[in-house]
Amino acid sequence: MLENGESPKIKWFAYILILLALVLIGFVVGAFGSISFPLNYGVNYFWTGIVIQQVGSIWFGAWGVIAGVIFPFFSNAVTSTPLLVSLAYIPANFIQAYLPAMAFRKYKIDPELGSGLDYVYLFLAMLVSNFLGALWSVVVVLKGFGLLGDESMLRYIFGWFGGNMVAGIIFNFIILKTLSRNTYISRFYVKKWWS
Repeated sequence: MLENGESPKIKWFAYILILLALVLIGFVVGAFGSISFPLNYGVNYFWTGIVIQQVGSIWFGAWGVIAGVIFPFFSNAVTSTPLLVSLAYIPANFIQAYLPAMAFRKYKIDPELGSGLDYVYLFLAMLVSNFLGALWSVVVVLKGFGLLGDESMLRYIFGWFGGNMVAGIIFNFIILKTLSRNTYISRFYVKKWWS
């Protein structure tokens, strides 16, 4: 909703700036704030990029989801992940960003995590989205491209899922609880999907 005297063009320009900022922050934390497997292909034991995917999409709706799909291309490039593998990760990155945002909107979860149920919903949204992202990325992408054998699949599924969950548990709860109020005050919180 626009404030008195606020132009719709300025509001959309601000959302595009938020998208670009999320992509830049996601690239930095995704590429340089992670602990990876020796054979990487974008799989990490601890991937801080999940915070940008999930908190960004909870606060900024579709803008955060789009950023959550785009920035892994750049952070994967730093780890020398082949372009086709990065492209094949799109469904996983989409799921990891979209499902928490969808859950918050559908179940009207308070981003400030005002009740115990809000914490439970966030945890469940993270659990499901990270598990589905891990399955797609390891079983469909890495196995499908012949980059992993059957003997490594469970380790990589656990690495992807566990790395996202641990980083999310450490940071998502704290950031949402402490900074959501500031996001509301800034008037850039996206209640629906686009504004």
